[in-house]
Parts: sequence; C-alpha cells; structure tokens
Amino acid sequence: MEVAATVDQPARPRPRPRPLQRHGGRVVTLILLVLGAVFVLLPLYWLLSTAFKNGNDAFALPPRYVTKPTLSSFKQILGGQFAHYVLNSVLVALGSTLVALLLGVPAGYAFARSPFRGARIINTWFVLAYVAPPVVFIIPLYIMYQHLHLLDTYLGLILAYETGLLPFTIWLMRVYFSEVPRELDEAAWIDGCSKMRALWKVVLPTVWPGLTTVGLLVGLASWGEYFGALILTGPHTETAPVAVEGYIGTTFANWNELAAAGVVLVVPALLATIVVQRGFVRGLTFGAVKQ
Repeated sequence: MEVAATVDQPARPRPRPRPLQRHGGRVVTLILLVLGAVFVLLPLYWLLSTAFKNGNDAFALPPRYVTKPTLSSFKQILGGQFAHYVLNSVLVALGSTLVALLLGVPAGYAFARSPFRGARIINTWFVLAYVAPPVVFIIPLYIMYQHLHLLDTYLGLILAYETGLLPFTIWLMRVYFSEVPRELDEAAWIDGCSKMRALWKVVLPTVWPGLTTVGLLVGLASWGEYFGALILTGPHTETAPVAVEGYIGTTFANWNELAAAGVVLVVPALLATIVVQRGFVRGLTFGAVKQ
C-alpha cells in the first residue's frame, strides 16, 4: 500500500498595498498631525499676538488679527511691581532645585546601592508624596509656619515645595543610579576613592543626562507652581504665577498685560527646555534598554 507524500505548499505572499493606498494613508496622517499642531499652537499664537498689542487692539471686537506690534505691555509690567515677582520666582525656583538635588542625589544613590527591607514601601511613599494634591499638606504647613514665622519667606516656600519635589528627586535618581553597573563604584573604591568621592567623581558624570532631566523638571515645577505660593506667600515673596491673577479684576481685565505676563512666564521654561533638549531626551530614555 503506497502512502501519498504530502508536499507543503509555500505560503502565498501577502499582496503589497497599492501606491494609491499607501500615499492616501500618509496624506491622512499628515492632515491629522497638522490639525493637532494647530490645536496645540493656536493658544500660544493667541498669547503672543495679544502680548504685542496695545490696549485698544486687545479689546477690539471683532478681534484684530493683524496689528502693529508694540512692546508697551512688556514695558508696563517689567517697569512695575511684576519684575519683583519674577525675581521672587527665579529665587524660589533656583533654591528649590538646589536643595532637591543636594539632598535627593545622595539619597537616591544610597537607595540604589544599599537595598534593605521595606525599600518598596518607601519607594511607594515617594511616589504618593509627589502625586498627592497640595491641599493635603497646605493646612498643616500653614499652621506650622504661623508658629515658626515662616509665612511670607523664601525659606518657607522652598521647604514647602520640597515636600513633593524631594521625594520625586530621590525616586527618579534611584532609577538612574540603578542602571549604572556596581563594578564602576568598586573600581573607584579600589583606586582609593571614598564612597562620597566615588559618587561625585565617577558615578555622577555617568548619569549626567538623568541629573539634567531631574533638575529641569524640578525647576519647572517650582517655577510654575501656584497653589502653595498663593497660600504661603505675602507682599514680599509673592511669585509671578500668583501675581498674574492681579491683571484680572471683577469688572475688567488687562488682556494685553495679562498676555505679556504669561509670555514672561512661558518663554524662560521654553528656552531652558530647548537649551538642554539633547540631555533632556537622553535622560528620559536613560536605562530604557538593558545592555
């Protein structure tokens, strides 16, 4: 009895998409991207155009889309009290970033290199402390600041920001340090470095993109923070995000000066992101792929 041999027939290749279908898909994708870009950039354009208008053009109905640009709004806000508020924001942002990095970098290194029982619980607490709404901390902080005379002070506002920024810094730096081989530390120790010197001289330059990313995120968070500054500051330490609200009254609004103040707040953050863009992107993807 003969057994018929079965020959596997080769699978038929899938038909390639037609050029018309391929180009049609690209056109649809391009249209969607353009619409998304317009949706995102239109508020920014409106902010910029209003900032360079005078009072009459900013209040004109119907709106005037093409006007003669002027710097009168910027001269008005930067020549007044708003410049002091911007300086307060700069001091608070620099102070918050410096404190977060000085305390968070060594702590993140310690958590990455010295695992211990309960580390997961502490890491979870770091995340919860960062994502918790500020209203959870603001009432206890306000009561304590009253007794410690820290209301309307730079130190008080910086310490208030650290309740969320410091746990975030420690948690993120621990992730970056965990991706650095431990053999790098051991080689530095053999060469005579102490643990602290090995951190600053050997390990830290390796995670420089991550450190830049953390510093930028912390600085931007403190630069644009509103709620805590509204409650804990006063006439001497009021920051720019809180001062912007003063351009909106109950019966009127200085739209051109309000837009100019918004540009002053947005442009520094935009420029800082552009300057460190390469390190920022590399820091976000640092350790995403295991070697």
